[in-house]
Amino acid sequence: MKYDLLITSEPNETRVAILENNKVVELYFDRKDKESVIGNIYLGRVQNIMPGLDSAFVDIGIEKNAFLFVKEVVTPFEETDKELKREIKQVLKPGQMLVVQVTRVPMGTKGARLTSFISLPERHLVMMPYDEGVGVSKKLDSQERLRLRKLSEKLKIKNFGIIIRTAAEGVQLYTLNKELKYLKRLWRSIQKRVRRLSTPTLIYKELDLSRRVLRDRLTLNFNSIIVDNSHLYKNLSYYLKKKIPQMRSKLQLYRGEKPLFEKKGIERVINLALERKVWLKSGGFIVIDKTEALTAIDVNSGRFLGKGSFKETILQTNLEAVEEINRQIRLRDIGGLIVIDFIDMEKESHRKKVVDAMKRELESDKATTNISDISEFGLLEMTRKNVTEGVQEVLCKPCPYCDESGYILSEESMRLKTEREILKITRENKSEAFLIELNSTVAAMVIGQGGENLRRLEDITKKHISIRGNDSIPINAFNLVKQGTRSEIEKAAIPVYQGQILDILIEEPHSYISKDAISRIGGYVIHIIDGRKYLHKRKRVKIIDITKTHAQAEIV
Repeated sequence: MKYDLLITSEPNETRVAILENNKVVELYFDRKDKESVIGNIYLGRVQNIMPGLDSAFVDIGIEKNAFLFVKEVVTPFEETDKELKREIKQVLKPGQMLVVQVTRVPMGTKGARLTSFISLPERHLVMMPYDEGVGVSKKLDSQERLRLRKLSEKLKIKNFGIIIRTAAEGVQLYTLNKELKYLKRLWRSIQKRVRRLSTPTLIYKELDLSRRVLRDRLTLNFNSIIVDNSHLYKNLSYYLKKKIPQMRSKLQLYRGEKPLFEKKGIERVINLALERKVWLKSGGFIVIDKTEALTAIDVNSGRFLGKGSFKETILQTNLEAVEEINRQIRLRDIGGLIVIDFIDMEKESHRKKVVDAMKRELESDKATTNISDISEFGLLEMTRKNVTEGVQEVLCKPCPYCDESGYILSEESMRLKTEREILKITRENKSEAFLIELNSTVAAMVIGQGGENLRRLEDITKKHISIRGNDSIPINAFNLVKQGTRSEIEKAAIPVYQGQILDILIEEPHSYISKDAISRIGGYVIHIIDGRKYLHKRKRVKIIDITKTHAQAEIV
């Protein structure tokens, strides 16, 4: 199997794609306004005890209180009687402070999930300060597991536990010792911080997305690591030199004209990962429907007629669907209960072939999975433990037009997509200036406060860009209204002139100046000084100042 790792980094977002034999199988996103908390360690305060759920809500200093099950609480109680069932009210009290780690990010209305069984991961080892014993990755063969167990006997392990990871295959005692010493120092520093603090706060921050993927996902099987940002390239080069020196030569800086993800076809894959229907090469297709309780996947033969018997055609479609289903599950990072409705198969041997194929495909999935046989109703049930939000949750929001039964791209996703589209059209077109019409909310985000974000785009493209907002167009609209010379676009984009007197409807309050209001002319914003008291009334105003993104006016 050939693996490649691609990382594209922009000011507001980092995206990572893992490819197997040139097919995208995993996607990760990290946004500036929504940084991941997975793996972070906090000093938390117990807010509420919920005896009925045997759990507690814990304030860790972020927006939503996090969730802690009783089985995830470390206490001396376990040492006295491990057989006796613990109750949450016995081990925690409101106001109590404790050290916790995030094991699952906030999803939807649910807060982050916590544990107090802290684990500190490195490339080859995971240290568990509140556990004991030595575990070795089951993904290694029996001979290698035995070798690593023997090596672990020479490590200084006392009053804590360790797990030897898959990446430790072939490593020697010196490497394991070096990592263990580092992890011990790290834990001591965390304990020191805890002693100095008395309020909920972050104690230890996990690595950023790029380095976390290198640490946890990179193996010697990877053919290349391609990065499109020179600053990130330098950071990752240093990280690889220090942690995985044998892979440093695989790191490449992408300098192509086309954006990396566009060049490699990953943008298309991301868009397809949001689709409900996924076509198979044969002409069959699968349909993926996500609900609150489970994800249902339906397999259909579609246009596929087959060349053999009807039973063989069904088997072939189901086997082809197995490969695509597993790819989509990993790509979308679908977790929880998954129910797959394969096309009915009469032969027991055919059903067994499909289940065996599913098990083989799941071997390459890093997430923990459990799988059942196909039931008499033709359903295969499986569970998958994911710790992050999937592609849909990251990129989309519930659709406000269908009572949240569907999803549309969020404003932030649309802003980032719009910026990529702007970079594309300015790169491919020789015109020096462009007028683009967007939904008003997206337009405001692309322009940025005080026009800062738009100026950044112009610095990158070396082109003049004018943005026009329009409330009446959809959030995903991107209309290139006009292109040409700078003077042509400025004339088309700015519908007013200095000193002009207008009779105008005062439409809405200014978003951050309490006394002011705004109106619009063809999407162009008119900022009206002291206009809030005249909301929804027509007034005569005089234009006193003009910029590319808005004009300023005063009541006359």
